[in-house]
Amino acid sequence: MFRGMVQDVLNYLDGVNEFIQTIGVFILSLIPFVESPGGAAIGILVGLPVIWALVISVIGNWLSIMAIVIPYNAWLVRYRNSDQRGFIHRRTSRAKARYEKYGVPGVALLAPLIASGHIAAFGSLAAGANKSTVVFWHVVSIIVWGVIGAALGFYLKTDVFS
Repeated sequence: MFRGMVQDVLNYLDGVNEFIQTIGVFILSLIPFVESPGGAAIGILVGLPVIWALVISVIGNWLSIMAIVIPYNAWLVRYRNSDQRGFIHRRTSRAKARYEKYGVPGVALLAPLIASGHIAAFGSLAAGANKSTVVFWHVVSIIVWGVIGAALGFYLKTDVFS
């Protein structure tokens, strides 16, 4: 099912103009688990220039992470008072455990492999990390993983589809 949805998105974006492709990549990069690597790869696969796909996916992913980091203090009160048995709690608990072991740099850079940058940022903040440190390391992570996604997209575009 998931593979079919990805193929449908690729087919749709492949058949529209570059402006709509750019908007599509931007929206996809806002989504947790897709983020900058997925957005960059998809952008390249549908025909956007490599650097443009990378920049758009990094900006989209950065904006969605900042939407968690900036209002964090208000969420903290609600999170601590809420029912803590759900999906977010489990993922945040994992991120907190990684934070205690690896610190903010490790959590940010490993985020796409563990859960998502969104959950990792929230978990780092919940564990007591400084906001500016979280922002810095997540920007580094978004760029690094965006480049990895762009490289993968470029490889797939030139090797598989040529």
